[in-house]
Amino acid sequence: MINIALARLGKNSLIYGIGGAFNRFIGLILLPFFTQVVPPEDYGVLALLSLITVLMSGILSLGTGNSMGILYFKEDIKSMRPTIIWTNVLLLIVNGLFWYFVIWISAPTLSIWMFQSSEYYLYIRLAFLTPVLHTVTDPWLAFLRMEEKAKEYFKLTLSGGLVNIFFAAIFVLVLEWGLWGMLSAGAIGVAIMLVVTWYNVGRKLKFSYDPKLFLPLVRIGFPSIFGLFAFFVVDYADRQMIERMLSLSDLGVYSIGYSFGMVMIIAVSAFGTAWPPFFMSYIKKPDEARQVFGRVLTYYVLGFGSFGVLFFFVAKPLLLMMTSPLFHQAWVIVGLVAGAYMLKGCYLIFLPGIYFVKKLGLQSMIEWSAAILNLALNFWLIPFCGILGAAIATFLSYLSLPVLAWLTGKKYLKVDYEWPRLALGCALTISTSFILYQLFQYFSSEVLEATLYGMIICTIYFVTIFLFLLKYEERVILYRKIGL
Repeated sequence: MINIALARLGKNSLIYGIGGAFNRFIGLILLPFFTQVVPPEDYGVLALLSLITVLMSGILSLGTGNSMGILYFKEDIKSMRPTIIWTNVLLLIVNGLFWYFVIWISAPTLSIWMFQSSEYYLYIRLAFLTPVLHTVTDPWLAFLRMEEKAKEYFKLTLSGGLVNIFFAAIFVLVLEWGLWGMLSAGAIGVAIMLVVTWYNVGRKLKFSYDPKLFLPLVRIGFPSIFGLFAFFVVDYADRQMIERMLSLSDLGVYSIGYSFGMVMIIAVSAFGTAWPPFFMSYIKKPDEARQVFGRVLTYYVLGFGSFGVLFFFVAKPLLLMMTSPLFHQAWVIVGLVAGAYMLKGCYLIFLPGIYFVKKLGLQSMIEWSAAILNLALNFWLIPFCGILGAAIATFLSYLSLPVLAWLTGKKYLKVDYEWPRLALGCALTISTSFILYQLFQYFSSEVLEATLYGMIICTIYFVTIFLFLLKYEERVILYRKIGL
């Protein structure tokens, strides 16, 4: 029973991840060309513009991404479920139009506040259009996730990503529009995605809405908005601090290293997309959840931890190969950023108990605790360690999330976690990552030699995981999956 459930979760996560991995792979292929024509300062501006879009994402969604799932799975009459979807779409359209008008009017002021100049106000208006359109699209995509129609979701998101990449290549590399071209490509890609998603999903759902659902959609989901603001602080406050404490060029280098480390988010987002509908299906089966959720955490830590080790191994060779010399030093933050986002998945695994009792305010409190820690660490570490200090602050902040979530959620849902195996896996992963980082630091000018030693270290790590941290029956299943 457990294996069947885990296989379902793994299958959906894999499908969700393939589209994201493909889009990210193409983006990385284009990165060497982009960094030749787009200076670090423009990447710094792009990083700061993302502050607005992330900051406003919670206000745009009103937290209904969480509440819609709770209402959807609580509704036993399946014919009523499309009403929940359409009601949320209409709510988000009205809300999005209102806030886009606010940003349009305030863009010159925001430009002065962020860049000490009003010349970027048009960029702010264009950048904000993308999250507005994306927010309206999300309820239809959420419907596919909740119904576990992973293949349809994959096709839509993959096509949207390819459109974005296509226009980015045209606007930046051919027309040489620079930063404006990158923002335009994003807006056009999401606009096309909105139309295509409506055609393939929205128009097939019976249109009906219930104004009485507006209040519960907002009331249940709204507390999670404050958590989104907290993630805004954790993920983006370091950019503002780097720009003020160091320089815009340092911010550009940091953003490039961060983008490489965020490749981890492809896998984590794939899991994070499949996980909520999976765990919500256990909302009325706590005894089964107790066993299944514990095994999910073990496999996640072993699998994603192994993936994280690879980031420490490939960071320096990859950055030296794919970027201009101005960005080479960005390699020092790649592994830490990847490790931080790996921890976000652990955090998500500890959340079901809080969701089952609808106490999303506790989730926000956890996330704000991490945000406050992040601010303190950035103020302390950036002046002494530069961009590496910002990456360390990000990692430690994300580490606090699963710790606090476990301490908070265990009173609402009992789960049988495999603590001895988890402790050994974490210790092995952390020590191997540290050795790889020090290896590339020591052989600073002999990258090839360091890479060869790194391959030996990684081989020892993976063999140890396979032989000593996987049970016999798990190794047998793994052999069968890979056809041995």
